Amino acid sequence: MPDASQSIYASTPFKFIVNSNPYYIHAKLVSRHSPPLDRMINGQMAEAQKGFAVLDEVDEGTFERFIEWAYKGYYTAADFELKTSSPPSPASSSNEECETTEWMQEPLADLPAEPEPLTEQPIVWDLGNFQSGKKSKKAKTRQELKASFIRREHTVRRRTISLPPTRANRGADEDYTEVFLSHARLYVFADKYDIQPLKTLALEELHDTLATYTLYRGRTGDILALLRYVYVKTGRSARGGEDLRMLLRDYLGYEMNVLMEDGEFKVLIIEDGGPVLEDFIKMVAKRIN
Repeated sequence: MPDASQSIYASTPFKFIVNSNPYYIHAKLVSRHSPPLDRMINGQMAEAQKGFAVLDEVDEGTFERFIEWAYKGYYTAADFELKTSSPPSPASSSNEECETTEWMQEPLADLPAEPEPLTEQPIVWDLGNFQSGKKSKKAKTRQELKASFIRREHTVRRRTISLPPTRANRGADEDYTEVFLSHARLYVFADKYDIQPLKTLALEELHDTLATYTLYRGRTGDILALLRYVYVKTGRSARGGEDLRMLLRDYLGYEMNVLMEDGEFKVLIIEDGGPVLEDFIKMVAKRIN
């Protein structure tokens, strides 16, 4: 009796067209992973009759990662980009405990390497303004929130064989925008086509990348690009499980001091006017309650 893999690889390749480029993948392999794509191949849809499908809302890199995952069980994230100029030193440190009380008005280049810790009482969020007040016993420090973020358990990732190790960034000249977005785009693709194991793996891969990422002041734009994409492309999880917004909200919780120094973060909150601001306030409440 032939095994399932032999049956899959003996099936006729189906053609997908992404950005005018053709990609061929064994039909049974696609059908096994995705019910919506299976209907394109074997159902009554026009794609099944024509023998090919045009996917308009996916880029080539994302579809190639899907193919890699379908055959290997894992995928390779995008590479980082080296920048010629080096931004300032890391914004995060193990002993950083201060809370930011207002939006920074000075250019980032004039900021000290490390913020001075506040000696006043902790701050609280009240009607959109930071004010001094008594710290709640439920308030969380940056270190506690970061430790909780790092401790998240993986399900799909820990069972994946031959998964390449996550590379941590090594300097402020490394632009990780495309690294982050490659995971997020694959998550969105997997969510649209109901590929749950890939969706979970992409989420866990992004988590692992963020957990090992050193946020430099000059690299806040990498995180803001990720925030913009995620809050435009995703909604809240209908299944009640982990989702991209929850992941970024928790990351924001312990890196908010640095992100608030970037005026573009304030612009993002104003432009969004809803979910980003809501999640930001939730994490402020956790930090200072």
